[in-house]
Amino acid sequence: MESIWITDEGVDRETLYCLEDEDIDKMIPKVEARPLFKKRLELLKNLSSTSDTGKRKLDPQEQCCKEKPAVKRQRDSFQFSEAMILTDARNIMAHVHTKLHNQESTDLNEFMKMKITDLKTDKRQLVGVFGKTGAGKTSLINAVIGVGKLLPSGDVDACTSVMIKVEANLHNSKYEAEIEFITKEEWEDELETVDHFLEEDGEQEKHDDDHDNDGYHDLIEKLSALYGEEWKGKSSKQLIDNRHFREIPEFDQSTKKILTCESAQELSAIIVKYTKQGGHGEIKQWYWPLVKCVTVKVPNNNFLQHVTLVDLPGNGDRNKSRDTMWKGIVGNCSAVWIVSEINRAASDMESWEILKSANSLLGNGGECRHIHFICTKSDVIGDLHD
Repeated sequence: MESIWITDEGVDRETLYCLEDEDIDKMIPKVEARPLFKKRLELLKNLSSTSDTGKRKLDPQEQCCKEKPAVKRQRDSFQFSEAMILTDARNIMAHVHTKLHNQESTDLNEFMKMKITDLKTDKRQLVGVFGKTGAGKTSLINAVIGVGKLLPSGDVDACTSVMIKVEANLHNSKYEAEIEFITKEEWEDELETVDHFLEEDGEQEKHDDDHDNDGYHDLIEKLSALYGEEWKGKSSKQLIDNRHFREIPEFDQSTKKILTCESAQELSAIIVKYTKQGGHGEIKQWYWPLVKCVTVKVPNNNFLQHVTLVDLPGNGDRNKSRDTMWKGIVGNCSAVWIVSEINRAASDMESWEILKSANSLLGNGGECRHIHFICTKSDVIGDLHD
């Protein structure tokens, strides 16, 4: 039947290997029949590319489709084969799972059920990246994933609270960023502290010796970033007015803000005001005080297919929702990278403090299996093309 069909369509054995998806779609009108044909065609190509002795023959597709780059063809074939294997494995395990329902409930059977359930989800390995300001975390992440200038490089004012996730964009070929904000109610709670400090404005010396002095300075930094000098002398009710958030209506609506760009460099320039990273003096209003997490999605990146990198602050946050998210991510990390600038790696005590602060979350039922100390060195060389 297959031979008759091929002959009727004028497709010989050599031409068969050159068929693209669009050709197959035209030749096979029944949608349900196409996946099986494509799967068998891929298997046929794999079989024909290898001799009985294991030596590789010239791929028939190479003979008739020389215009297709070898590296791209190999990558496409690998991704297609990987998807086929995963689909077959899920089908087999689904059959096994059905059988297990009729079996006696034992520890082994329950373990197998749990593992089979894991196959139904695209579980990513979560890698948490810690490091003090200037350690080179963002430069390291950019280098590892092979995308220059994706994340803005930090400086002395680098972010202390916003988490940045970097993962694959599996939906399109754009660079995207999802901005998740804290709620308006949470920001109101933080602003109530402003009224408290304003009431005691004449007691500044008290604040200098107060154990919560860091909290006071953190709040002043947030207010100056978001409102400039306008916050001074105003109450929390005045500061929560919607006119301050016209550019980010998603904050008031409790939804995520989606940014889409053609290039990594373009996205990097836009997300600066949401991450607090980079020295961009021309930005008049920063929104990082309202941000809980930024998820950056990178297209066509093999490394990120099953891995998510998270640029984490060294400690939790005074904001309850940010602190809860921080603890959840740290507890779910399968690996942790603690980054230190190589010139002072041996004397850098902050790395150990970071590990100490996260230690209780990494153990005691956490997912972490590997902790790596990474010594790195990054030099700012401007906008050179090298």
